[in-house]
Amino acid sequence: MLFRFDRAIGRGADRPDGVLVYDRVALERLLRELPQEQVPARFEAGEWTFERLADLEALGAHRGGPEACAWRIFADPIGDALEGAKVDLRERIEAVVASLADRPLLYLMADGRPWHEAGASEAQEIAAALASVVLWLRAAEAAAVPIETALSRMELVLAVDADLFLSLAKLRAARLCFERVLEAAGLGRWSTTIRIRAETSSRILARLDPWVNILRTTVAALAAITGGADVLTVQPFDLPLGDVGPLARRLARNIQLILREEAGLGRVRDPAGGSWYVAHLTRALAETAWARLQSIEAQGGLLATLQAGGLQNEVEGLARSRLTRLADRRDRLVGVSAFPALEERAPPSTAFDIGPALEAARRALAGYRPLSGATPFPPLRRIRLAEPFEQLRDRADAARQRDGVPPRVLVVGLGRAGELHELVTEVENLLAAGGLVAVRSPNGEPGAAVEALLRLGGRSAILCVGASAAPRAAEVAAALRAAGARRIWLAGSAEPWPADVAAIGREMNVVAFLEELHTLLGIPQSASGGSS
Repeated sequence: MLFRFDRAIGRGADRPDGVLVYDRVALERLLRELPQEQVPARFEAGEWTFERLADLEALGAHRGGPEACAWRIFADPIGDALEGAKVDLRERIEAVVASLADRPLLYLMADGRPWHEAGASEAQEIAAALASVVLWLRAAEAAAVPIETALSRMELVLAVDADLFLSLAKLRAARLCFERVLEAAGLGRWSTTIRIRAETSSRILARLDPWVNILRTTVAALAAITGGADVLTVQPFDLPLGDVGPLARRLARNIQLILREEAGLGRVRDPAGGSWYVAHLTRALAETAWARLQSIEAQGGLLATLQAGGLQNEVEGLARSRLTRLADRRDRLVGVSAFPALEERAPPSTAFDIGPALEAARRALAGYRPLSGATPFPPLRRIRLAEPFEQLRDRADAARQRDGVPPRVLVVGLGRAGELHELVTEVENLLAAGGLVAVRSPNGEPGAAVEALLRLGGRSAILCVGASAAPRAAEVAAALRAAGARRIWLAGSAEPWPADVAAIGREMNVVAFLEELHTLLGIPQSASGGSS
């Protein structure tokens, strides 16, 4: 059971990004809701780790001491700084390591999730997480803390997404590289103590058609188990919508139970073992990640690399590449950029007044010494792949509320029904990805097409042309242009190709195409809404 405590309110945000626990009273209230038996509970409190650790120790004293509590609170100053926390990083790391021997509830975390959620590759994520491991071990050595103590209280955390084989190979490669680190340090005998916690990715989740998120998280959970994760956290499918509902929480739990109890994955020691493809992919990832780790160490270690900002810039560039691949349809998100549902049913939610909890959190924060200083290095920016399409849909929804009807685009079909079905369906899905509705012309005659164009405001049109009607495309396009169409696109074939008509191709930039259509339809840019 994992609880991520909010740290956004403490950094001045308006909405929390976790459970609102900023004092002992709130923590005690949370612990009362846990089962009475010893259920392992893990806590992540960010820059407030020591405050919550003190609270846990005080509450644990009433339950028989730390040994009687199945609680762990994880410290990760590097991850906190990557998210924008203002901390004295070296001082924080030294304080955490120095506290290990005397504070049994305190654990170390080498976290790859901030890198994954910012768009990093699998190898970059592994290398960055392992660089954190090396940093912890060196800090323990400098503080004369037994390395065995640090290793026994350390957890490697990685994200898994809907790419089944790549995610499971990432976990296996991370374990191989971790073992290599220990061997290089003369600690190979501790390789059996390595613990890997996997968490399903947030960057693959979407606000649009959120039900598909259930499939994404199920595949990610399968990857985590077959990849050898020791602990698994499944994100609720409605997480991008803001307030997580009880149905999403129940499904997140049941996904794990079904995979364990009904699929029986927990009964197999190494479900992916014996696959040449998995072994080859694992080895390739491990070699690439190891080379990246060596590069980080050659630059002076993780702190020096982060302060230079080069690694963050690399990840930001890869994030842009991921969004570009989605925009030009080399990659697709079902329910977002492919097969979108304009009339989707929202998941049920439970209304909850967060106001009192926010006020209590702010009162508790007022009693703390304000965080001072600057972020020690350029932070990472989390992404969700669906965000560009969500913003387009937000704009279209605002226009729909303003006008009473959804924004519409004329689609003119030329050719036989068998030729047009696939073309028209593709164009309709393309438009729906931006919240636009396709209005089909009743027939392919120029006069009917012009009449339909004028009814819709005469700004733009899309021609879907089968091979049998290719010679007619120029005539219809000319008629639409004469009627005032400012922009015309064509999907299919045309002989000759009409002048000033753009092609809808397989690798066109869909986001740019939809943004242009929004502008032509008068959908205001200011209506665009960001997503968390």
